[in-house]
Amino acid sequence: MSETGKIPAAMRAIVHGWTGGISLNSTYKTPVCGQSEVLLKVKAAAINPVDYKLGRLLGAVVGLDVSGVVEQVGDKVTEFKVGDEVYGNVQGSLADYVVAKPETLGLKPSAVSFVEAAAMPVAYLTSLQSIRDYGKLTPEGRILIIGASGGCGVAGLQVAKAMGAGHIVGVCSGKNEAFVKEQGANEVVDYTKEDVLDHFGELDEALKFDVVYDAATASGGGEDYKSKSLKLLKQNGQYVAINGAPTFWVRQFTVGQKKNEHLVVMSSKTAELDLLSELVVEGKIKPVIAEQFSLTGENAQKGFDLQKSRRVVGKIVFDMTKE
Repeated sequence: MSETGKIPAAMRAIVHGWTGGISLNSTYKTPVCGQSEVLLKVKAAAINPVDYKLGRLLGAVVGLDVSGVVEQVGDKVTEFKVGDEVYGNVQGSLADYVVAKPETLGLKPSAVSFVEAAAMPVAYLTSLQSIRDYGKLTPEGRILIIGASGGCGVAGLQVAKAMGAGHIVGVCSGKNEAFVKEQGANEVVDYTKEDVLDHFGELDEALKFDVVYDAATASGGGEDYKSKSLKLLKQNGQYVAINGAPTFWVRQFTVGQKKNEHLVVMSSKTAELDLLSELVVEGKIKPVIAEQFSLTGENAQKGFDLQKSRRVVGKIVFDMTKE
């Protein structure tokens, strides 16, 4: 096994409680790198709503988004070497070290910092796969993005613009209108002032949407845009959501969804991360950081309280290099 040097036996980690809540464990056992894994020295880690919604079901240590440096490489790993700067999707990123499967990582683009890279995997992979694979957005297509100022919403705006969308409409609060337009929206619907259906009225088929990317339904405030979204779709349009009502999830794992309705479960793959890196280098996407914190128990709680407020513009990231 290749490694940089002695790895400490214990580390800092933010852990899920068995009955909810999170806390800092300063003597958590450092994970052991397997033959088909790499061990990362974590430089930054981001959080997502799923971290608190599923809690310990995702593992004892909090966090899925990571960026860092490869410290150890298992004997069966050929994709990366010690010293590589990487980012991707793991289980337990809010810690000093984490083990990862090579196929869920990509080389970090030099054009972004570790903090920016950590903000990318879940939000940008989810948006890319939602809009490209499920929405099948084509150049000059029309897309409605609901929850446009959140982590996945911002990523969706940038991805849609990079794919050459003809018209992008974002749904967000009015205070974020200018920001959402900066990220790629041509038009904004202020949900605090008008209903999305009232905004558009009776649309001609040509002005309806090819894709509705719903990053807001079931986000914690009773939001449910599905029925309204379906009324705004073209005949062959696609409704793509990152969450939904319990019945929507039941269909996902039983009879399946209707042909124009999709509930996306993101898949992290090196090739997809490499594509995101290309878009970063080309200047087509750039993660937006809402807040960044050092890793302490108090800061972890602040970060999650902010995430739960559903008023975050961009991503919340923990910079592991700061005291």
